[in-house]
Amino acid sequence: MNSVNPVLVQFFYQSAIANLPEKKREIYQYIESKEVELEKIAVNEKQFMELMVEKSPFKEASEYFSLSMPAIKEIMDEAQAEIDLMIIARINRMKWINYSKTDRKARKSQNKKWTFVFVS
Repeated sequence: MNSVNPVLVQFFYQSAIANLPEKKREIYQYIESKEVELEKIAVNEKQFMELMVEKSPFKEASEYFSLSMPAIKEIMDEAQAEIDLMIIARINRMKWINYSKTDRKARKSQNKKWTFVFVS
């Protein structure tokens, strides 16, 4: 996955989240948004970790969704595993096809332009 463009990976990540089952997606996005809020408040990594303990997004999600902490953790673990699998599957299916030699415009202009098509 190192050779894949980070912007493309981010696109796959957002797409994978959107494809989670509704309840799992809601819980995942709720916790993720709380973590981002804490990240914005924290001035350094140590403070972020302290805030994660003090204002646990998992605990807040547990209260908000009326689920136990173990249930929330299990849902998050499942969601993350599904997201990872979806991203890996898309990366493995991804192909770049070089159409430079078959592109009429490139052949006519003779200015060595390359034409690639991304297929996922």
